[in-house]
Amino acid sequence: MKKEIMILKKYIKLAIFILLTSNILYAQQIDKILFMTENYPPYNFKNNNKMEGIAVELLLEMLKKVNAKQTRKDILLIPWQRGYHYTLTKNNHALFSTTRTKEREKLFKWVGPISKTSVGLIAKKSKKIKIKNISQISKYSVGVVREDIGEQLILKLDIQPKYVRSIGGSDASNKLILMLQRNRFDLLAYEINVIKWAMKKNNFILSNYENIYTLKDAELYYAFHKDTPDETIKLLQSALDSIKKEGLFKKILNQDKFTR
Repeated sequence: MKKEIMILKKYIKLAIFILLTSNILYAQQIDKILFMTENYPPYNFKNNNKMEGIAVELLLEMLKKVNAKQTRKDILLIPWQRGYHYTLTKNNHALFSTTRTKEREKLFKWVGPISKTSVGLIAKKSKKIKIKNISQISKYSVGVVREDIGEQLILKLDIQPKYVRSIGGSDASNKLILMLQRNRFDLLAYEINVIKWAMKKNNFILSNYENIYTLKDAELYYAFHKDTPDETIKLLQSALDSIKKEGLFKKILNQDKFTR
């Protein structure tokens, strides 16, 4: 009996050793990943030369949980269209916060969700634009960010707008709202919370603008190159799930700096 117990203990120790070794190897794999993001507050943004935001803080907690060595300084701020292209084409690249859709599902591997998201058509109230059916969009011009979910939703419509103005580069949300203010287009198609944040930051009067049509309700995720090992994805997903169960995620969401 004692011999059997000793053998069982050896097997348990071996199993623990294998598990710990595997986790170390997966953590080393995660350290090879370049995490990229854009200015997309309150989810991710640069403040005083430091990356902040709900998705940034959540990612840092996930990395800590899996014993990865990456820090805030390792997160790269990059124009959305470039980060999207890299994550599509280069292994060991990840992009956030990315709206998970049916069209994108097989293009990436996913960890999340980070948050619910809503993409809408924003207009000046003074223009009194009403859209009850999306086919009415043919009367209007629309501003979008290149490769953003707003652009993708607009371009797949059966009936296209009068014209689409596609914006690239950094600080795209700020560019969009300034162009809307200056009547460069009638509508902008973008994430509603991000636009509200940008408008408040730029001292816009929010009551002068409105979401006249919701294009899509979805969820934001971390998107990884499709060749990222499943074990890496499972490890990060498990870390995220654990953070949510522990209540840490709610604390991040409720921080004053993210509830502008």
